[in-house]
Amino acid sequence: MTGKAFTPRSGLPKGGMARNDKTMTVQAITPGCAGGLPFAYGSRHLVDLCVKRWSGGMESAVFRRAVRAGFAVTLLASSGLALAAGGDEVGLQPVIVEDKEYRFDSAEQHGISARVIARGLSHIYSLAFLPEGDALVVERGSRLRLLRRATSERPELATDAIGGVPEYSRQEHVHPDDVLGIQDIALDPGFSSNRLIYFTYNKPIGFNVKAGRLTVSSVLARARLDGMRLIEMKDLMLGEPVIGAGGSRIQFGRDGLVYVSVGALSTGDIMSAQRVDNIYGKVLRLNADGTPAAGNPFARHKGARPEILTYGHRDPLGLAIDPRSGVLLASEHGPQGGDELNQILPGRNYGWPVSTYGTEYGGSPLPQTPVKAGTQGPMMVWLPAIAPSGISFYSGDKFAHWKNNLFIASARRGQINGTGALIRVVFNENLQEMRQEVLLDGLHQRFKDVRQGPDGLLYAATDEDDAVIIRLSPLAE
Repeated sequence: MTGKAFTPRSGLPKGGMARNDKTMTVQAITPGCAGGLPFAYGSRHLVDLCVKRWSGGMESAVFRRAVRAGFAVTLLASSGLALAAGGDEVGLQPVIVEDKEYRFDSAEQHGISARVIARGLSHIYSLAFLPEGDALVVERGSRLRLLRRATSERPELATDAIGGVPEYSRQEHVHPDDVLGIQDIALDPGFSSNRLIYFTYNKPIGFNVKAGRLTVSSVLARARLDGMRLIEMKDLMLGEPVIGAGGSRIQFGRDGLVYVSVGALSTGDIMSAQRVDNIYGKVLRLNADGTPAAGNPFARHKGARPEILTYGHRDPLGLAIDPRSGVLLASEHGPQGGDELNQILPGRNYGWPVSTYGTEYGGSPLPQTPVKAGTQGPMMVWLPAIAPSGISFYSGDKFAHWKNNLFIASARRGQINGTGALIRVVFNENLQEMRQEVLLDGLHQRFKDVRQGPDGLLYAATDEDDAVIIRLSPLAE
């Protein structure tokens, strides 16, 4: 059934996670809402809202029963607990990470210290360290912040945000599902001399009167960082105006090219992830000026976007380069379960929405054919889901036993709020999983990004109302 996220098994909608921000939040009805945005409606309005948005060709009474049964909707109360439609609690009590040292053990790197180095932030999406030790911090959809002396003993969060960033707080007709503004950020490889940064953002283009929604384009842009302001901003790559644009990530390759992952649409034309006439549900490969890279697999296909490297992705919210092989990996949200780690191979179809290891929200049989003919299967899959986002390989020397391990920021596990963590994965020389470990789960935070700092330590950022940045360092032996 084109245009809605339905599957032939049950005819009921797939979905993604949603975030508890202010009042009540709809969960599990839109595949691209892993960052989540609040619905300013009381619970009595949620069923009618979902019927209006999702019933499509279904009989509305059938859809209402599905929603009320808990199939498509979970309410996230302002207390921080996720409530199923039947009223069962499915989340932990909110936990505030204190300004103290947390110590924990690891299977291979014994004796780890974790300490908050910055707080007073809101829903961090991305970190980028500057050569001099400062760091840029993206508060998703709103602001770019500067953390001065981020690698020092006493980092300082600049009071004012960095100017010149696209900002849409006064945009009209914003729907609660709209994801606008800045997303990811990355430094140009020559940043020390040219001060150039790349960032993605979602830009309002128009208003679809029939749908009652903004049309939005995902954009790759470049600007120069001049003190506390971005100047000379230029849009390098513009996506098609759509309803339901979501998240994106940027990664520079060893080849100097820019790789950009763009999430699939959260509503409407869900099957667009399976077509190459748009950028949504894709990984793109571009030159530094935003033009398509030479050798892209669909460059000569009529009607195709020449920037496309791979397609059929759901929410590829993490990108990283393996330091040993140079291979590009992407983390990807599945629906309920079926989160993936994928090796990005030019021209491949990664299956969404026709192939997945995940199941329907509310429960359904496991897919009999999770990797259909003509699609590329994942190199790792998580059941239950871990809600993966930013990923980073460790290549430093401070954690000798973590060398070449992959770290994954996990927002939650198994649909239970308050269960986020860092996931550490150990690979063999063929990039095959040997083992994995869960770290920092005792802090009960939604982790959104993880980065190696220029000091060789690890830094993790959380996606919370009161978001924090945590530094991991080894304890003295």
